[in-house]
Amino acid sequence: MLTNYLKIAVRNLLRSKSFSAINIFGLSVGMTCCMLLLLYIRSELSYDKHQQHASRLYLMAQETIIGRGNKGAESDKNSTASAPYAFALKSEFPEIEQVARLWINIIDDKALLQVREGGKAVKSFYETKGYQVDSTFFDLFSYQFTEGNPRTALADRNSIVLSEEIAHKLFGTTSALNKLIRIGGTSGNSEDFKVTGVYRDESARSHIDARFFLPMSAGWVGGFLRESKLDFCCNNMFVTYLKLKPGSSVDQLQQKFPAFMNKYASNDLKNVGFDKKLFLVPVPDLHLFDELGSVVTPTNSTTYLYILASIALFTLLIACINFMNLSTARSAKRAAEVGVRKVMGAERGSLIGQFLGESIVLSFLALAIALGLVVMLLPVFNQLTAKALQASELFDPRIAMAFLGLALLTGLLAGSYPAFYLSLFNPAQVLKGKFVNNLSAVALRRGLVVFQFVISVGLVLATFVIQEQMRFLRNKSLGFTQDQQIAVPLSSKEAHGIYTTFRSEILQNNQIVGAAGTQYYPGINNATDFLLYKPEQSALNGQSVKTNRVDYDYLQTMGFKLVTGRMFSRQFPGDTNNRLVVNEATLRKFQIPVNKAIGQKLNFDWQGTTLHFEIVGVLKDFHYENLHQTIEPFTFLLNSQPDYNYIIVHVNTDNMANVLNFMEQKWKALRPDEPFSYTFLNEDFQKNYEAEARTSRIVSYFTAISILISCLGLFGLAAFAAQQRTKEIGVRKVLGASVMNIVLLLSKDFLRLVVIAILIASPIAWWAMNKWLQNFAYKITIPWWIFVVAGLLATAIAFITVSFQSIRAALMNPVKSLRSE
Repeated sequence: MLTNYLKIAVRNLLRSKSFSAINIFGLSVGMTCCMLLLLYIRSELSYDKHQQHASRLYLMAQETIIGRGNKGAESDKNSTASAPYAFALKSEFPEIEQVARLWINIIDDKALLQVREGGKAVKSFYETKGYQVDSTFFDLFSYQFTEGNPRTALADRNSIVLSEEIAHKLFGTTSALNKLIRIGGTSGNSEDFKVTGVYRDESARSHIDARFFLPMSAGWVGGFLRESKLDFCCNNMFVTYLKLKPGSSVDQLQQKFPAFMNKYASNDLKNVGFDKKLFLVPVPDLHLFDELGSVVTPTNSTTYLYILASIALFTLLIACINFMNLSTARSAKRAAEVGVRKVMGAERGSLIGQFLGESIVLSFLALAIALGLVVMLLPVFNQLTAKALQASELFDPRIAMAFLGLALLTGLLAGSYPAFYLSLFNPAQVLKGKFVNNLSAVALRRGLVVFQFVISVGLVLATFVIQEQMRFLRNKSLGFTQDQQIAVPLSSKEAHGIYTTFRSEILQNNQIVGAAGTQYYPGINNATDFLLYKPEQSALNGQSVKTNRVDYDYLQTMGFKLVTGRMFSRQFPGDTNNRLVVNEATLRKFQIPVNKAIGQKLNFDWQGTTLHFEIVGVLKDFHYENLHQTIEPFTFLLNSQPDYNYIIVHVNTDNMANVLNFMEQKWKALRPDEPFSYTFLNEDFQKNYEAEARTSRIVSYFTAISILISCLGLFGLAAFAAQQRTKEIGVRKVLGASVMNIVLLLSKDFLRLVVIAILIASPIAWWAMNKWLQNFAYKITIPWWIFVVAGLLATAIAFITVSFQSIRAALMNPVKSLRSE
């Protein structure tokens, strides 16, 4: 019986080649989209699941509350904490088996690695994503070492652990163990470090995307921990991890945190006027814990995963709808078959099984094609999503079973209505030739077409809104000059030493209009802040203000706009590092009128000493971070020493290559062993929107695919409608109807359905995209023309799709049309 059903299924597919091609192509494309997006979602959900102790690893996060719960209290959740917390928690709570801290270099965005082997040229590379960790780090996190011992790898202050990629880059195929690397910048202070371990890179599925590890005791941060007075309130720059003992209760441990804070941190917090609450986040949840914004790497939002999952589901659903529509539309051709089978004794259940079986056969055929398409498209998809998905993942037993289940579900879903609908036919009526498509079937087809285009039009509208918001982010005035600004990192002690000379040398070029040093610049993380307060108030009234130390000419080089007062100037010898230039948001925070700002004093308490600052200038508000955040208070101070992390170079030329070559020559003359590196400030700023840009690209591509699949179904239905009305078209042509009359006759019913879909999709899309825009502090107002353009586009695409079949039917010879009956 099964063999017979299979033969019938194959014969039906071959008999209706166009119908089969449309269905198989639509289902395979829908499955391909669904499978690619499922691989992406699985990747996002798998972060840190590979850790051996994943179920016992937690991040200690904190909520900082400024104002102690008063009316003006503000709170902020973040993933970093002060240095003493880790080992104080371990000593206080027996539930904690081990702790480790991780420090992200907040001073240099890259480190200089140099290999000096006797008789060979010095190899120099800038490397990012190097982190400093406690020696206990590898007791918590599982890394597969190919060389060295993870338990002792970071025991020595001058040790370094490399990823395989970095090891091969520096030492080729030879063993890296015990080789020496000189590390510049604040990470290594130009000291030599011995390679004590090499590990396989796991960063593709970990929130810690490290390319190398250094001990916490090394470099600048090691000196800070040894020499500074450490407290529980300030210098929140350490990511703190806990490994709990087996069987420990996380909830019970967290309930003990308030008492811990009272014992260890209350005095320090009281002195600075804010409070903290500690809480734990499971390490496997960190990548999607968007309340923290960033945990070593930026977190992702579950909202984006829901969007992608919805796109995957809807794309496949559209393909299934095509199958149902075309199957019910063709029901008249199968009516006689059903009638004969019923007369011969076939039961309704066996008929349902047959039709579902045909649908499942077609679905598995589509699955085979889809698997080939996934393998072929995976490199492009990886480029689109910035992932490193492998084709081998398709053969993971769980993934394979999921895809087989997807094919089975698709076959059942797509074939369910045709199977139950066809099996209901009355054999007596069918065999007498009285079968017609009833109203319920026609209404269902129309409803499904509307549903398809509701999804497609909704995705088109979402694409337009996302692209408009991205255009807004790219083009919005940030309050400073972001174009033709070059940021050159000073990533070693020697590079800091050549700052003054290098700046003087490059300013000789008349195409360079300004150059100045800075600790940070717009678009990258600014990790320094002060808790400032008015002299007539106490430190308890302190307000957190971002701070940047700069050279005299930095504000002019960046093109900040002055509201009142002045910028720093060499003409004022009194401009030492106790003078402030602030933005307007700072004045609002401290309720200082603009006309009374110049000369206003602000204080800052630092390790028992009160520092006094004076405002000498006020800048127009500017965006120092991304447009997700509102403009916050910001201050600039002069650096007492020419010790900067970057030099910003403002150029005025259409030939950027010549200027960069000139700058590289000057750099090489001063630092021949150190590569010349640079970035463009506007590009660095736009990197903050990579997640949104990636979402925009994904939604755009899959919107186009959903429209394609919808149009395939519409094409098939239009062909069927034209076939059903062949005689009517012939009569109309004989009576003088033009080709345009025929086209409009056959098209208007479908276009009416598309218009209904537009009316339904528009308010739904408006609501959904308004919710998405709430993620931005600065955003567009959804313009009315987006709905008009999306509606016209959907209508035009539908009209073109239907018109192809309509014109073909209208051009038929009416004599042949009438004879066909």
